[in-house]
Amino acid sequence: MNLQMWQKTKNPEEVFTPRASEVNESMYVKRPDLEAALERGLRSGMHLLIHGESGSGKTWLYKRVLKYLDVEVYIANLANASRLKSINAEFSNLVNREQQPRQTAYSETKKADLNAAFASTGVQHQDQYVLGEMEPFEACLSHIRSSSGKKKAILVLDNLESIIEDLSLLKELADIITLLDDSRYASYNVSLLIVGVPGSLREYYQSIPSLSTVANRIREIPEVSRMTLQECKDLIHQGFITELKYDSKNMNMVMSHISWVTDRPPQKIHEYCLELAFLGENNDKRINQNLLDEADKFWLKQSLSANYSVIESMMNERDTKVGRRNQTLYSLGLVESEEFKWSDIETILRREFPDSTNDLTLNLRQILSSLAVEKNPIIKRSPKGDAYCFFDPKYRMCLRAMLRKSNSADQVEKIPISHI
Repeated sequence: MNLQMWQKTKNPEEVFTPRASEVNESMYVKRPDLEAALERGLRSGMHLLIHGESGSGKTWLYKRVLKYLDVEVYIANLANASRLKSINAEFSNLVNREQQPRQTAYSETKKADLNAAFASTGVQHQDQYVLGEMEPFEACLSHIRSSSGKKKAILVLDNLESIIEDLSLLKELADIITLLDDSRYASYNVSLLIVGVPGSLREYYQSIPSLSTVANRIREIPEVSRMTLQECKDLIHQGFITELKYDSKNMNMVMSHISWVTDRPPQKIHEYCLELAFLGENNDKRINQNLLDEADKFWLKQSLSANYSVIESMMNERDTKVGRRNQTLYSLGLVESEEFKWSDIETILRREFPDSTNDLTLNLRQILSSLAVEKNPIIKRSPKGDAYCFFDPKYRMCLRAMLRKSNSADQVEKIPISHI
């Protein structure tokens, strides 16, 4: 390989960027429905709420769409507001980060030095002019409008989950949303985009009579969730084939495996592909089943070790004859829907382990109930109480990556990661 070719070759960490806050343009996969919903929301004139699980691609989505629409973006971090116990304090931080230190006072000193003999009796004259200060929210809006000129501007309030249980900060947020209808604040023509994990903000404000009108000022776009199967395959193909120039042999198998194991949140796809790409560097950029098995282990160790430990603590001992709990855990990993009932898991379990379940009562109700009340539960009751959902989506990913059927077919084994 000559120097020119070598310089054009990208490294895995330049392609698969799970922690990048800025959009990796070469790896952005379009999500047409969400992009269209966000664009319509911006045109509606209402303040917007984007929600979705961590790693679902919320940040890349809004940054990519707003850049495409030529909108100026300013970001205030609600995690910082939580730390400072004030959203206004974070607005002040935003202005101070982006502006040069402001001149709040001007001092002019004149000193007349007549000669060395009279240096100690110099005459001083000082004038000071103190500039007026706006309150932090208006100062932030003023700065945004001044910096944006005539362009549309959005103030992003990121990490909503950091304040969702702090009633005083939620009240402060409600006041901020309300103030933007006041003519003095509305004149800056800046809209809010609230981003975070929970999607319950509008419902919270609607439940409080004194704040119910706030909910009417917020438009919620559909939840940003895991990628579709095709979007996931597009991302994997773009990374390995287009960007890293990997051998395309076995790529269908590779895409199917990664789509299944990661459950398709963008951040997790990037994490897994990064580990796989590192391994592939030493295998002439070829991926086979053995390499996927190794990637599973590294990914479990690097990204899901805490979830692995929780699941491991729930498994039957190895010498248990049937290991019904292990079979149940394995079956939970195969469930596709966000919510599921004990009967759904029983159907999967009987399908996967026919020999040890034939003509037997399985008592899945009790097993699932016990998994939901563990010290560190992996499932929980759904909001309606008639079904279950995963306590954290990462548990489903971990179950898929760490559990395998053993050679005896009706027993389940875990992939060991302690030696990695």
